[in-house]
Amino acid sequence: MKISREELQNYFEAPLPEVAALADAFTFHAFEIESVEGDLLDIKLLPNRAADCATPEGLAHELAAILDLPLKGIPAPEYAGAGVAVTVAGLNAILGADFSREEVLDVLRRLQFRVQADGENLHVTAPLPRTDIAIREDVAEEVAQILGYDRIPLIELPPLSGAVDQARFRGIERMKDQLVEQGFVEVSTQSFAKKGEVALANPLDQAKPWLRTSLEENLHEALVQAKHYAPLVLAPGRKPKLFEVGAVFPKEGEHLELRMTERVPAWGDAVGTVDNLSVAKLEAYGKDYTPVRYALGAYKPFSLYPFTTRDIALWVSTGTEAGEIEQAIREHAGELLIRLDQFDKFKKEERVSYAYRLVFQSTERTLTDDEVNGIMEKVSAALRAAGCAVR
Repeated sequence: MKISREELQNYFEAPLPEVAALADAFTFHAFEIESVEGDLLDIKLLPNRAADCATPEGLAHELAAILDLPLKGIPAPEYAGAGVAVTVAGLNAILGADFSREEVLDVLRRLQFRVQADGENLHVTAPLPRTDIAIREDVAEEVAQILGYDRIPLIELPPLSGAVDQARFRGIERMKDQLVEQGFVEVSTQSFAKKGEVALANPLDQAKPWLRTSLEENLHEALVQAKHYAPLVLAPGRKPKLFEVGAVFPKEGEHLELRMTERVPAWGDAVGTVDNLSVAKLEAYGKDYTPVRYALGAYKPFSLYPFTTRDIALWVSTGTEAGEIEQAIREHAGELLIRLDQFDKFKKEERVSYAYRLVFQSTERTLTDDEVNGIMEKVSAALRAAGCAVR
């Protein structure tokens, strides 16, 4: 949301700080400033504050609490809902802080929260737009943001007692590494599902309000996508093989499942495509195993536009090297050629047949058939000129 210092000033009698100081004030109280241009602030609003801070008046309310400045021309807030029961000691326990009762009450005043005190107990009701204040942790967060997280002391976690037994974890990693050696690729899919046995009280995706009971459906969807994109990463004739290890949530209880898109012949006929890893005896399997460390290469941008493939087969005289043919193809196919694979070769009499698959893709647009066909005509003409017989 973009708002100027002048627009905010309209809600205050006292002069506001300069725009840089306003940006710092919002930043240090859990708001993100996207940019500052002149006296214009671009403030990123998180979803939990969209109800009360999505208007200039809402941001002015927040700034008034941060700077402890009175507002002008804004009616008194309205209250609704059951409110939240808290104690100062309880808030401090959540935060690991030692704020005084006076400090906490002052923050609630600045936020215009209504407070009813009964001894140590405080019943806190937020103004009507503050639908994000529902539990005591929400109140604790508001107190910490206004008083400052820098006032919460750093406390080191106690040291672990004894050595941590990672044998089971290493057993799972050994199993994963073996699957990768067998040509599988690991995927990770979301735990939400259209149907299930455990319903979510507040689903992030209304179309998937259940927790999955199996990895099967998600893995099948991933395989469909993998088959579509296979020509970008796999040579012709190779098919994608996927596996996933993830939690599933049937009514009898959560457990860790392994599922593969096909069997692993090296593991024997008794091993299928699914296993319950929560009951599998993996401790001995991973006792002395050191998981493989994979070194990531440099990031390479990828295209959002669709790719297209073309095949070409040709005869050449015996003694012609595949490298010569591939060099000629790359030279005349141009920068739109992103992958070239030889998928067939055989000899007949005094000639050798080669077959190649070409993958084309642009980072700027969707390629047309006419455009790609024109490139292929250029490639074929160049090969013929070099003495190849294009089939």
